[in-house]
Amino acid sequence: MTLISSPMLAEAAAKVTFEPLFGNQWLALLAILAGIAVFMIAVAALGRWAAATHPDEPPKPAPVVEVDPAPSAEIFAAIAAAVAVTFGGKARITGVQSTTSAVSIDQSQLQWSAEGRRQIYSSHKVR
Repeated sequence: MTLISSPMLAEAAAKVTFEPLFGNQWLALLAILAGIAVFMIAVAALGRWAAATHPDEPPKPAPVVEVDPAPSAEIFAAIAAAVAVTFGGKARITGVQSTTSAVSIDQSQLQWSAEGRRQIYSSHKVR
């Protein structure tokens, strides 16, 4: 087994010449761009075919949470316990009102996520 020395490698590299694809570099570039354009047209046609054969489902109405007009004694007890744990035993509840409007679950989730983002942004230092 013989090792290729650097003069032999340099001589072999000098003999190798690279011919552009199709004999001209501009034709090669044009062929590659044409291939990309054909691929994009094929993907667009496939997307249009999929959209035509698989129509969107009609949107489902958002579930509505209904609130009882008069909270039960258990709800009052839960509210009193939550206030006592959060604010201490000396806190007073001055009134409890129930909402009469129905709130969709999606809207309440948006409110919770917005509040979470507000807390995160307010905890960052302003430079």
